[in-house]
Amino acid sequence: MTFASLRPIVAPLAAFAVCLAVSPRTDAAKNARTFEDQLVATAVSAPDAGGVIGGRIDIAIERWSTDAERESLRRTLDDNNPTALLLGLGKVFRRAGVVQMPGAQAVGARARTRRVRNLKFAQEIETPIGRQVILVADQHLGFGELGRDFESSQPEFTLVDIRFGPDGKGTGKLASAAKVTFNIRTHLFEIENYASQPVRLSNVRSEN
Repeated sequence: MTFASLRPIVAPLAAFAVCLAVSPRTDAAKNARTFEDQLVATAVSAPDAGGVIGGRIDIAIERWSTDAERESLRRTLDDNNPTALLLGLGKVFRRAGVVQMPGAQAVGARARTRRVRNLKFAQEIETPIGRQVILVADQHLGFGELGRDFESSQPEFTLVDIRFGPDGKGTGKLASAAKVTFNIRTHLFEIENYASQPVRLSNVRSEN
């Protein structure tokens, strides 16, 4: 059998091989990281920071927390035991997302590197005027601060309460465990006396 007689068979096979080589790999697409939401915001100077420029804050929410995680967190908050609360958050091995914050300025090149903090809890609800997103970290989130804890990895409960308006833009505030309450109507954690707390994140918006 000559090559000329095989040509009608070989040519389609070669074309098929080229298509396989250049086509997108479905396995890679399935393994690509996806986020439930990606938020970007501007940090607002903390009340005692002396007007420091806050910089950009990036929040990547990898998953929304389960009802079981919410109830576990609620019980530990009700117990008013800071040590048990942090231990409970530490047992959440699968993080809910990450926060990226600016580094400290004028204190050395290493400190200027953007800091990353893990989120241990993330929840959202739709409200009559927009959306509310609650995030919890087991480390200090120093939005708009002058340099506290830039190197520290000491555990510390921090809740972020972000509230969006009808235009899709929101503001965020921070609270320690002592200033957090549970809204029985919405089944959501939130900052007690939210209106009286200073804004720490402005122009919060989703990039999804």
